[in-house]
Amino acid sequence: MTVAGAVVTYYFTRDKNRLPVTPILSSVLRLVRYHLGTVAKGSFIITLVKIPRLILMYIHNQLKGRENVCARCLLKSCICCLWCLEKCLNYLNQNAYAATAINSTSFCTSARDAFVILVENALRVATINAVGDFVLFLGKILIMTCTAFAGVLLLNYQRDYAEWLLPLIIVCLFSFLVAHCFLSIFEIVVDVLFLCFAIDTKYNDGTPGKEFFMDKALMEFVESSRRLERAGVRGRSRVKEATSEGAEMKPMAPGTSSA
Repeated sequence: MTVAGAVVTYYFTRDKNRLPVTPILSSVLRLVRYHLGTVAKGSFIITLVKIPRLILMYIHNQLKGRENVCARCLLKSCICCLWCLEKCLNYLNQNAYAATAINSTSFCTSARDAFVILVENALRVATINAVGDFVLFLGKILIMTCTAFAGVLLLNYQRDYAEWLLPLIIVCLFSFLVAHCFLSIFEIVVDVLFLCFAIDTKYNDGTPGKEFFMDKALMEFVESSRRLERAGVRGRSRVKEATSEGAEMKPMAPGTSSA
């Protein structure tokens, strides 16, 4: 919620020179003053799903080796469904918090608005998630590789260590965890920026009085994408018209005549 508030403040400020000096602190103060109930409600919903899953996992571990195959399959299916539901609610919660930071609405209203926006941009969401997750994974691997290389160089000067494998594994593990923690912030920023972009393009069209909030580079990209989309639609319509005209002007088959 704090990161979402800072990103929303940056995106929806037209004059970037008038941004607050401490956007994170401003977002924290706004959260404490206005949105603690929203955060509590979102956390409570996640807890309602997580507690039954933990109870089922405890029952499954206690009955291990004593339940029949059908009961074991049923327990695992319920645990898997609750885990999937928890992940979906976590993702929806993040976008609901971002919608709350944008519109200052209640949790349920923000969750509904965020869900509608995500459904309307389902293809974009899938593309951004796939590409973003892959890029972030490459970043984690790069950080871990650089840390491992630095560890090899440092251990090379320490002649007292005869075993290098275990220290390098520990260094790589901790570097991956630290990279995951830091790059998760970038993942949240990307998700919030996409939601801001989707809302901006939904309610604004660039005409006077409805100017976009996005910066010029992103605006030029959107305009070029729209021009390509309109050109593709015109091209498909022309192909359909040519096909229909060709079908109407098709000559009569030989051997047939009009009475």
